[in-house]
Amino acid sequence: MMLIESLDLTEVILTRCILAICMILGIIGCLFNLMIFCQKKFRSNSCSVHFITTSIFNLLVILCGIIPELLASYQNYDIALYSSTFCKAKSYIIHVFLMISRSSVALACIDRFALCSPNANIRRLNQRHISILLVIMACILWLIVPIHVLVYVDIQIPNRRCGGSSTYLIIYSIYAAIVTSIPLVIMIIYSFLAVRNVQLTFVRIQATTINTNENINRPTRVQKRDIQLMTIVISEVIVYYISTVSFPIYSIYLAITSDISKTTNRLAIESFMRYLALKFLIYINSCSIFYIHLLASKPFRQECKLLILRSFKRDQNKRTTKVASARLYTRQQLNRSYNRQPIE
Repeated sequence: MMLIESLDLTEVILTRCILAICMILGIIGCLFNLMIFCQKKFRSNSCSVHFITTSIFNLLVILCGIIPELLASYQNYDIALYSSTFCKAKSYIIHVFLMISRSSVALACIDRFALCSPNANIRRLNQRHISILLVIMACILWLIVPIHVLVYVDIQIPNRRCGGSSTYLIIYSIYAAIVTSIPLVIMIIYSFLAVRNVQLTFVRIQATTINTNENINRPTRVQKRDIQLMTIVISEVIVYYISTVSFPIYSIYLAITSDISKTTNRLAIESFMRYLALKFLIYINSCSIFYIHLLASKPFRQECKLLILRSFKRDQNKRTTKVASARLYTRQQLNRSYNRQPIE
């Protein structure tokens, strides 16, 4: 009983404290991302389309995923365990939103690769209307592909969990491993290819230009750009891997051991593993993208700083205008009162 109580208490602490903090920070981060990439100077950039899409769907994941978990924790009642419709809808919607968000990050990596490519035909893919088209295609794809979730996911008795049967779990574990690995592989391959293209471009420039003081300073700047890009990419990949890999592993384990007789403690451990895979770690990536960029990229930090300063300056101007208007109004009232006084 001690193990079961300890795991239950750990779930409550993780949900009510850690997940609640992640939700607040995640919402703030997604809104900051939207405000930054929706600025006029970024709006026309093809890569910004993917980051805007990622931020929108990460925000939807947080609102549709974390908030119900918090409500279930505080009310001690999870509607997904008693309503078949809610169980199916939540599983499908969260899956769709997560996959669109992940696909958008992968498409952003491809966009970076196209931008840096020495091939003119590939560089032509780096256009805003193409990025919008790819995002629309990704949305349609992930609305269709997980239709099986609506059919086969349901409330499972006697354990009372929202998920698939033992037969479906075997198929779903393979499916989950594939669909979560594809974006990860794309991110790694195309990000490294983009950095390689930048390095090759610099080598060609160095080979065809005179060695001046200006050119001597360029290697440091290019290396810094490479490091910043690599840091962002590696950070995204690490967080994505940590937050995603546990789910297919858990699905495969559950499918293999579904017909095995299990002790109470083992069932409690499996329940905790399920919580980590489906209700905790899976949301970490959605909440952390903004902060990964913030820590890894100096230009991104500067944009955030400028955005905050502009907001404060705008508020200060509004306050100054209000104070000036109030003073003018007061003076006008005093003048009217003075003019109305009778002359003796």
